[in-house]
Amino acid sequence: MAADESVVIAGHVCVDEIVTASGTRRMPGSPAVFMAPVLLDGGVAPMVAAPHGPDFSALGAGLRMLEPESHTGTLVYVNDLTGSRRTQSVREADAAALGLPGPSVVRALERARALLFTPLLPDPQPSIVAAYTAALPDNALRLVLLQGYLRELDPTTDAHGGRAVHERGFVEAPDLLPLFDVAVLSDEDLPGGAHAAASAWAAAHPATAVIVTRGAAGASVYQGRERTDVAAYDVGKLAADALVGAGDQFGAELTLALLDSPDGHSPDGPRATARERRGLVSAVTRATRSTALRLADRSTSTVPASPLTAAGHTGDR
Repeated sequence: MAADESVVIAGHVCVDEIVTASGTRRMPGSPAVFMAPVLLDGGVAPMVAAPHGPDFSALGAGLRMLEPESHTGTLVYVNDLTGSRRTQSVREADAAALGLPGPSVVRALERARALLFTPLLPDPQPSIVAAYTAALPDNALRLVLLQGYLRELDPTTDAHGGRAVHERGFVEAPDLLPLFDVAVLSDEDLPGGAHAAASAWAAAHPATAVIVTRGAAGASVYQGRERTDVAAYDVGKLAADALVGAGDQFGAELTLALLDSPDGHSPDGPRATARERRGLVSAVTRATRSTALRLADRSTSTVPASPLTAAGHTGDR
């Protein structure tokens, strides 16, 4: 791909707090942290539009942020591993409110080949999201990771000011899905109900493909009333740490596959491939393979991986 090609990752970034018996670690989190290296490897420059504070910047995520620090703090995801079962809570949710795109974000969107929308909370409302998609070239890819819209926070706070994370219905679907060419979720985002939901969303919005990642079982592509299953690419057993952020990396690999498709370089752009079943399934197949190989490489690496991300991506995500 050309060196000047770019994509915009918009939504949320966060600070991950990992609480164990030996103490608490803080590190940069969010899909952008996992997507950016994949996109850079593919020859595409990622730029990030997300509210963040000096605490996020100090962690050295290495992301190119489009707007300056605008808050005194950053959204915090707490993953508590001290009990028999991991618990997850959120602090500083108000710091994550994503507003309308500012001038620097609009300029980046106007020349981007894709927008990757990656919320960690059910925010913002579709009317604000529409301002981001409207600023893109007509042929630019529009892809959303749905996980944030499938979560809600408990109204009560714990002793540390955190709010527990619960499953949530995707009430914004009728207004949000038509803004995107591709929507991605994990079967872990809606345990037991991901496929029924994806089937219903795709049937109601035939211009938007819905992809359910299924870990070792591969992925399922829903377009209109049709479902196509894509087998996993077998790389053997992976270390648990290697699976962190797998779904985010899949989203980035899928974007690269669509951008690099024959239609991706035509005047119709990658949107044409995303809307054509054979081309989309081919891109999902490539992304599944590329993600598996990347995870296998990480699994054998001597560089330790983070045990969790804010998104709680273990398993296929």
